[in-house]
Amino acid sequence: MLLREYWLNRLALLCSFFGIALLLAYSYLDAPEELSIEEIGHHKLGAKVRVKGIVYFSKSGENFIIFGLNDGAKIKCIYFNPEIRERIIIRKGNLIEVIGKIKLYKGNLEIVAEKVNLLD
Repeated sequence: MLLREYWLNRLALLCSFFGIALLLAYSYLDAPEELSIEEIGHHKLGAKVRVKGIVYFSKSGENFIIFGLNDGAKIKCIYFNPEIRERIIIRKGNLIEVIGKIKLYKGNLEIVAEKVNLLD
């Protein structure tokens, strides 16, 4: 009986370490790549990225905001189901950080934003 408990404890400890290792690997692989807008190309389709730039236009709909981001190069972004906080942040002239995925829409690259932050 004592031997079974010993091996059961070891197995539980091994599973715990394996689970922690998997969580660390997932968090590393899911982290967005920080890029400038100029570095975004068709080879980055589907990639999760983090870009910074100044909002040069913004158009709101009921369930979305389309906006342009400029850091010397320009890209169009879309944010679905924005809350009031995001609607305030995404205003012309604001310096923001966008985390999202690169998608192709009607032949043009765009970022489907998952998160936006105001930078000072």
